[in-house]
Amino acid sequence: MNKNNIGAVLGEMGYMFIKNIQNHMQDFRLNKGDDVEWLLEPLDEISHPADYVLDAFKDCTPWEWSYRLYFYKKGASSFYTPYNQYIKWYDDMEQGKSSTSMLDLIDMEIVEELEPNPYDKSKIIKGYLDFCAANKIPGIWNDLIIPFTTIGIWQAVLLHQTVTLFPKGWHANYMKSIYVYSLEDIQMIIKKHKRESYEFDHEKLATYLNRDDIMPSVEIDGDKAIASYFYWNDWSGFCRRIIPIEKQGHSVKFGKFEREKLVGYDCGIRY
Repeated sequence: MNKNNIGAVLGEMGYMFIKNIQNHMQDFRLNKGDDVEWLLEPLDEISHPADYVLDAFKDCTPWEWSYRLYFYKKGASSFYTPYNQYIKWYDDMEQGKSSTSMLDLIDMEIVEELEPNPYDKSKIIKGYLDFCAANKIPGIWNDLIIPFTTIGIWQAVLLHQTVTLFPKGWHANYMKSIYVYSLEDIQMIIKKHKRESYEFDHEKLATYLNRDDIMPSVEIDGDKAIASYFYWNDWSGFCRRIIPIEKQGHSVKFGKFEREKLVGYDCGIRY
């Protein structure tokens, strides 16, 4: 399979991953205890221990909220309590007072002074965690089984994109992106911004319609790899993301992401 065909395959995987999230989000209810094992349905190269369940919780700061992925063990029935001391923020969230400002809900001094309880996989995280407790929850990558192949690495990159594709609030909306997984995606971006008054170089963006390297790519060299893809962001414009990745045991480790801004743009919206 030549390079262009591989890029098309990776692009189709990206498209299916996004559609899978969009379809499930219609029925997803975090507070009812739904897990997110369905995230892995289109990622057939990625697996995890059979007694683990992939789930998500809401990570909140006074300025934004988004979702994080984590694992708990099958059969877990008790819920994780982040602090022994009562904090008004959690009670308000449990009562569904979403209209209350996050700045009003979080007592910054109390949260910063308390040390969160240790987390273990015998407990389920229900709903919301403040930023201090959220940072104590182990990530998912050490527990994933990811083959160090073109497909395996790319599927890991897609899973890493979950935070940008799940619902989010306030400043986290700056992460919103349109991923370029086909030439139709660039055509849509051009059409969407063609009539806007903001200064934007449509002709420069249009040149990428004729590029052979516009699809996602993964280059492997031993135990190291470089993945890249193109995307659109309303506060950056048309960009290319470059991701160094290393083999780490049965999983992978991501290096520092780099952004190459190709056609600058700023929608002017501020959250």
